[in-house]
Amino acid sequence: MMRDQVWTVGGLIDEVNVLLDSGFSGLTVEGEVTGVSRSARGHLYFSLKEGEAQLDCVAWASAAKRFRFDLDDGLAVLATGSLTVYRARGRFQMVVTRIEPQGLGALQLAFEQMKRRLEAEGLFAVERKRPLPLVPQKVGIVTSASGAALRDMLKVLRRHANIEIVVAPATVQGRGSAEEVAVALARLGASNLVDVVIVGRGGGSLEDLWTFNEESVARAIAECPVPVIAGIGHEVDFTIADFTADIRAATPTQAAEIIVTQLEESEGRVEDARARLGWELRRHLQGARARLAAAGGSAGLARVPHRVEVARLRLAVADRLPELLEELARSAGHRLLRAEAVLRRLPGLIAAGGHRRLIGSRTEQLVTLIRGHVDQARMAVVSRERALQHLSPRRVLDRGYSITTLEGGTQPLKDAGHLRGGEALVTALSEVTVRSLVVKRRDDTGPSGRRQSQGPVKQGSLFDHGGSE
Repeated sequence: MMRDQVWTVGGLIDEVNVLLDSGFSGLTVEGEVTGVSRSARGHLYFSLKEGEAQLDCVAWASAAKRFRFDLDDGLAVLATGSLTVYRARGRFQMVVTRIEPQGLGALQLAFEQMKRRLEAEGLFAVERKRPLPLVPQKVGIVTSASGAALRDMLKVLRRHANIEIVVAPATVQGRGSAEEVAVALARLGASNLVDVVIVGRGGGSLEDLWTFNEESVARAIAECPVPVIAGIGHEVDFTIADFTADIRAATPTQAAEIIVTQLEESEGRVEDARARLGWELRRHLQGARARLAAAGGSAGLARVPHRVEVARLRLAVADRLPELLEELARSAGHRLLRAEAVLRRLPGLIAAGGHRRLIGSRTEQLVTLIRGHVDQARMAVVSRERALQHLSPRRVLDRGYSITTLEGGTQPLKDAGHLRGGEALVTALSEVTVRSLVVKRRDDTGPSGRRQSQGPVKQGSLFDHGGSE
């Protein structure tokens, strides 16, 4: 009867679609993907082929956005859908509603595809990883407000009273959770309230942890202006967020432990430095007091220029310390590069990146600490030089005294009893030096042969308040 019927084109296609829908709905076809293209509206067009056979396929945008992985030419898949004839062109095709890769789960394939793509962009590069701040005191946390992971992290962080905690709650599983995590990361990074961020959640299956494999979360971590620690799942779980973060922790609890340990180690180094500095200051103060006590009297004053010269020599040695420290830092850098070459050949490359950052950070801390000691030593030398200058004979001359020596001699003239006529004297005043000649002494004998005075006249002490006669 149908053979005698005259069909319109549209009517025939509609009839064929009714038959196809009743007999070929919900079927699964195995084949190799080829000719993949996406329209501006989000529809996916491709073909499934096997040998010479080929079937045109379409996945409407509503179904395509649910696919977990990208369709690539050559990928073997199982496509589920229904057969139909496209009415506008009379083309036989399959409308695909679900698709799975053969031999590998859809989530695992999507994970591998995302990892390769972001790694090629450089988001996992070691050189873009940032070390933790030396004193991480303001910690931001992105996780579920009701999860056990938050309680575990807070318990560890509250061991240290100086840590301030800011929690940005976000859903960590299910539809829309990736966008919430990305927004929370951006909000914390822009707040200027934290200097390090922990993003994490407890363990689960690959599907449970999928929020942290989304591209939006990976890019939010990479763009965060402060270092990010990823503590997601258990030790065996790896997500895209782990590869993107500056530091990967095995669990959320370990992420908090990393921050507390860093803070405790920094405070310990500060306390050690303070104790060593106090001991050095006390030792130098005792030495300075002893040297000042030994500097009393004319003999001590005569040694002042020598002591000043010794202080200047020590200051010159101190000025060379930065060069020696830089050489030490370069040597440590060479050793670090050699160690890095060995570590690259070992499993656990990601963990090794954290150790390299820790070594680099501790090297910088050591250089900063030693430079601080050098600056303190330089200031102490300058202070002592100023103190010694106060003891200089020039200060005594400024008060109106003078120092007289025999010409060519260095010892101050204390007793005129040994002077003879014709000897030359040099008298140092505050601003000038006067040269004089002994004609006769006051105690020389007169024409009668008797002495004119009963004893020698001595020069007064420089430290008396009255002048010499």
